[in-house]
Amino acid sequence: MEKAVALVNPRDALNQIRRWIGGRVATSYTRNGCRVSLADLPRERVVLDVDLAFPTDIAVKAQCDLILFCIAQDCLVAVPMELKQGEVDASDVVKQLQEGTRVVSQLVPRNVKTNCIPVLVHGSKRVQRRQNEKLKRSSVNFRGAKLPIQTTRCGFEGNLARALNIK
Repeated sequence: MEKAVALVNPRDALNQIRRWIGGRVATSYTRNGCRVSLADLPRERVVLDVDLAFPTDIAVKAQCDLILFCIAQDCLVAVPMELKQGEVDASDVVKQLQEGTRVVSQLVPRNVKTNCIPVLVHGSKRVQRRQNEKLKRSSVNFRGAKLPIQTTRCGFEGNLARALNIK
């Protein structure tokens, strides 16, 4: 018989993450000319600059650009994000977002109700058909669940909130 594990309050978990992030918080939400807007998202949030937190040679390890942590509907929401202004390679995006979900899984205790939503923020008006089809067929794994990749365009006010559909 398994023991029931008490759920941790999402606000407590967010505060723990905020303390861990410390100075590695994102101060810019733009990468290579692609900007993500945090408008219309819950104010109780923190954004991890993954490159600052985990400096690495990009040729060695793919990682996403940013991870947003916020509280919505009494749940911790974690959003690994990859920002792409130019051409989108679906295989690279999947690898980068998978690494982001791995970071989320390590940072967030298992007894915190967590909704993980991987997002590609892209600049082109349309992702090439072949790459778009690959993205739609792809998913990333988070604690045994297969998560679809959400997409939104760079530079629009409230672009991330629309992709997440959270308040």
